[in-house]
Amino acid sequence: MIEFKPIKPKDREIFEKFYRYKTIQNAESSFANLCAYSFIFNGEWAIIDDCLVTRIHFEKNTHICYHYPLGEGDKDKIIEQLINLSKENNQQMSVICERKDRKPCFEHHFDIKEERNFFDYLYLREDLQYLKGKKFQPKRNHINKFNSQYKWEYVEINPTNFLSCLWLLDKWQEQAITKSPELKSDYEKEKTVIEFLFSHFEDLDLKAGAIKVEEKIVAFTIGSKINNETFDIHIEKADRNFEGAFAVINKEFVSRLDNNFKYINREEDLGIEGLRKAKLSYNPIKLIEKYIATLK
Repeated sequence: MIEFKPIKPKDREIFEKFYRYKTIQNAESSFANLCAYSFIFNGEWAIIDDCLVTRIHFEKNTHICYHYPLGEGDKDKIIEQLINLSKENNQQMSVICERKDRKPCFEHHFDIKEERNFFDYLYLREDLQYLKGKKFQPKRNHINKFNSQYKWEYVEINPTNFLSCLWLLDKWQEQAITKSPELKSDYEKEKTVIEFLFSHFEDLDLKAGAIKVEEKIVAFTIGSKINNETFDIHIEKADRNFEGAFAVINKEFVSRLDNNFKYINREEDLGIEGLRKAKLSYNPIKLIEKYIATLK
């Protein structure tokens, strides 16, 4: 009998034991994301044949989506067990997979659909840290303008300034909803996620930083590791009235990450045109292709 348990912040040590097997770099597999979005997707985990298996619910107890197993066990046999489990429980089953997971035996069981709007943007950490070369000249221009206009400082985010970040978030969302009212529900869910991250900051091993101008936070970012080499930027917000604030917080934050992080994942664009343009402007080294494989 396979027993799945809800993913909770207290489970982080269990997940970290499997990081040495974890080569995938997609944001869905981030422990912090699995916890923070559980109010929507009911994230769960189980250990099956020496592998960590995580899953979310597209529809509660009706349509369940698994992530590819992590560990030393036989992944194909585990997938077979999950197929049998879904049939026993009369549940629709999907798997979030990448191109390398698409083996003939896997494709035999599943119909596979590419999900471009959920491709993650992956960058070299040194590119974002140093912004060298002609392709990053626009970013350097934004930073130079910010430097010329404001006297600013970088600060670590901690419980003493959470409320200031939430104040900035409210201001940012008010502007964003005015511009795109159809996304109001998504922005409200994002605020719930950010409040969860702040409430479990240490348990989730989060890192965060902010830019202050005249003692006021004008930009902040929050992230955590996906694996031992890849860091995930979960949230990045800035006051649009301060031109260059986004470029400054991005550069300053990644510059302070541990040196073992070679890659930065800035997550997906959800098909939002402006967001896609912004993520492409940082010159990703690749897009992490994602597929939804649904049991035939």
